Formats: sequence, C-alpha cells, structure tokens
Amino acid sequence: MKMKRCSGVLLPISALPSRFGVGDFGLSAYRFASLLKEGGFSLWQILPLNPLGYGHSPYQPFSSYAFDEIYIDLDALEYDIPSFNEHSPKVDYEAVREYKTIYLKKIYHSLREKNQIDVSSFIKRHKWVRDWAIFMVNKKKNDLKCWNEWKEEDKESLSHKRKFFLDNKEECLYEIWLQQVLYSQWDRLHKHLRSLGIKVIGDLPFYVGYDSCDVYANQDKFLLNKKSKEPSFIAGVPPDYFSKTGQRWGNPIYNFKEIKKESYSFIIDRVFHSAKIYDIVRLDHFRAFDTYWKIKASCPTAEDGKWVLGPGYKLFNTLKKKYPRINIIAEDLGELRPEVYKLRDFYSFPGMNVVEFTFVDEEVEHKSKIDKENMVAYLGTHDNDPFLSFFDKLSDYDKYRWSEAIKNKGIEFISPNDAFLHYLFSLKASYAIICMQDILGLGEESRLNTPGLINASNWAWRMASFSPFEEKIKYCNELNKRYQR
Repeated sequence: MKMKRCSGVLLPISALPSRFGVGDFGLSAYRFASLLKEGGFSLWQILPLNPLGYGHSPYQPFSSYAFDEIYIDLDALEYDIPSFNEHSPKVDYEAVREYKTIYLKKIYHSLREKNQIDVSSFIKRHKWVRDWAIFMVNKKKNDLKCWNEWKEEDKESLSHKRKFFLDNKEECLYEIWLQQVLYSQWDRLHKHLRSLGIKVIGDLPFYVGYDSCDVYANQDKFLLNKKSKEPSFIAGVPPDYFSKTGQRWGNPIYNFKEIKKESYSFIIDRVFHSAKIYDIVRLDHFRAFDTYWKIKASCPTAEDGKWVLGPGYKLFNTLKKKYPRINIIAEDLGELRPEVYKLRDFYSFPGMNVVEFTFVDEEVEHKSKIDKENMVAYLGTHDNDPFLSFFDKLSDYDKYRWSEAIKNKGIEFISPNDAFLHYLFSLKASYAIICMQDILGLGEESRLNTPGLINASNWAWRMASFSPFEEKIKYCNELNKRYQR
C-alpha cells in the first residue's frame, strides 16, 4: 500500500455527539468530517460497524456483513422525533436501542402502508441479507438467546428459506429494510468523506462471534461440538501486558481444513466486503494469520492453550491475486514471533507503533523496527489508557526518564499530552493516528475499552458535544503543518 505522510483521528461512530444518545450516520458525522478537514486530518479510523454482540463489543458481532441499526440517522427519515440522552457522557445501549426501535418500527409500518418499501435490488446486491433476516427474526422469536438454544424448528430455518420467508414475511422484510437504510446512509456519508479527501480506516476482527449469523449459517466452517453445536475450542491470547491469565475471548476457532477446500473464500470474502465499506482495512489480531492461540472451551482461562499455524501466505496469495487493490494495515501488537513480521513485510503491509508500548531509548534494537515510514503510529489505541492517564500511572522515575528523553529530542515538555503529540507527529511513520481522548487531553474516565473486562463502561464513552474538539482545531492544524502531514 502506497502511503503518504498524513494523520487521522480514531473515534468510533458510537462516540459522536447526537440527539439520540449514540453517534450515528447523521449530521454529527458530517460535522466531524468538516472538522477533520479543517484540522488538517485526512484519515478517520472507526471500529467495526457490525451489530454489537456480547458486552456491546464490536469484536463479538452478530454478523460480519450487517450493520447495527443503532447507527441509523432517524432525522434523515424525516419524522419529528424527540431527543433522547443527548448529553449523556456514556452510551446506554439498551435504552438507546429500545428508544430507536420504537420509531424505526413506526416509520417502517408507515412506509409499508404507503407501499414505499422496495428491497428487491438490495437483496440482489447483498446475498448475505436473507440469511441475516432469518437469523435475526429467529433470534427475536427466541428472546435473543444464542442460536444453539433456539427451538429445534427455528434452528432448521436455513434448510427451508423460502417457506420461512413466506411465513415470516413482515419480520424478514423489516430486517432487510433496516440494512437497506443503513447501507444507503453509510454510502452517502462515505462519498462525502471522500469528497473532502478523507479516507476511512475500518477494523475487521480476525474471528467472528459464536452467537452470529456467520456461525449459524456456516457451522461446518468452525470447530463445534457435533451434538451441542457449542465451540470445542475458543480463541484468545496467552498471558500478556493486559492480563496475567491471558485473554479468553470465547470466539469459535475456524475449521481451516474445511475453509481451505474453498480456497479460504469464507475469510477472503469478509476481507473484501470490508474493503468495499472502508478505504483501508485494519486486520485486527493479524498474528493469527501466522499462528493462533487455541484454547479448549472447557478451560476457564486462556493460560492453557497452544499455538497453531494459521493460513498465512496461502490465504494472502489468494487474496492478492483475486483483489490486488485492497489496502491493509496489520495489527501486529504484542510479543510476536519473527515469522509474523516476515509475513507482514512480504506483502508490504504497514504495521503499528503504539508509543505507550514502544517509547524506548534510541539504542534499543526494537526502535529501528518500528520507527520507519511503512508504519501507522499511535499514542494509544481503543484498548489503551488515554495517554494522560497512562503517563500519570508511570513511576516517578519513568516520568522523569520519559520527560528527559522527549527534551533530548528537542521537544518542549509543556505537558505530557502536548509533548507526546509532537513526538507522535514527528515520527517517520507515514500515518499518525490520535485517539480523540488524547487530542482533548482526557483521563481514565474516557477510556473506551479495557481488554478482558465486561462492564457498563467498555465501549460506552462518547462526546457530549464538539466544542472541546473545535477549540483544538487550530492546534491540530499547526501540528499537521509543522510535521508536514
């Protein structure tokens, strides 16, 4: 991927200010695009847009293809709808979802009565949407339980799709209409971003959620128990920086023996679909393409597992041959074996330099591996403490060490955030991405996600208004000009 020297902001759609308690594809997204342009940014990194699953995590989605209806811009549907949780500092997902659903159903039924809904062309262009409608209708019929806990006749719905659609026409049509609205609104927003010269970086998780249409409709592609259909093995990582017992994610492990028979199309199709939605695809957990951590589902932690060889070069050779123009970023964080870097570099995928992890003395050998042009540099990501909080938690010795090291680079140490933003922008990395929290100088209260934890705070932080960012626009523009981004 050819990379020019530029910068961007990491901010999930959900964290945008809006009238309805969660960011969406509406006016605030367009306003944010304008502010990015004004600040000299040309990249916007977001998190997966797929339907949020367990723990509101975008990395445990109900589908790799569908969008979450929570992102629908209600104002664009031209109905007079009162505001809800407009100034809340956190997203109350259950309350917002319930509120939006009330109006979405009213709008849908109103349009149906006027015979103004036609999803036929959308179905033709999006082959996945029929399976998605079946999955969601059944999920709602079964009190949102996981698909392996549904009534037996509902589990078998995919075997007689036509009959199911005829018996549940309105419910299926509603689910498809939601996706049609979402894709239409996203396409409009994406075109606007491109017109401003702003590219979208979107995440694609390596794994899919167990409670998902992906697994329900493709059970042979995963290592599942033949009787219960529950995962035999699950994904995660061994003990690391974030957890002493490792991270037990719970995603089912791919049945690569089956997937390989179809030239890895199950995974490649997911990558290509993301490339159509975003301009640049960040492959989350890139190391799993080389080796992945395989845990028995019966293990309570991620400590007891083993590394297994992934699809590696065979998959990427097929992907590149089929879709040569896909732009990919490799999320290559953590303690990795050398083969992961060789795989990344073979295809010239840019890797990631997270300053919170890599700010070391110049003489350390690792420095030369991450301070280079074909790289994406961050102070921290959505999984890290905001930089102000991170720095505050350092020991007095490390604070002194870091501040002295910054001064030795000719950067004035007015404040930790300011100094390290200058450092980030000064790096060789072609892309410099800043979390919104670090631009605003926010603390631990604004942390987006703490890996390994499931609570009401994870994924819930949002901006109540754009005012604090607007006050930083001139400063951001000066940074971009000074460091030629």
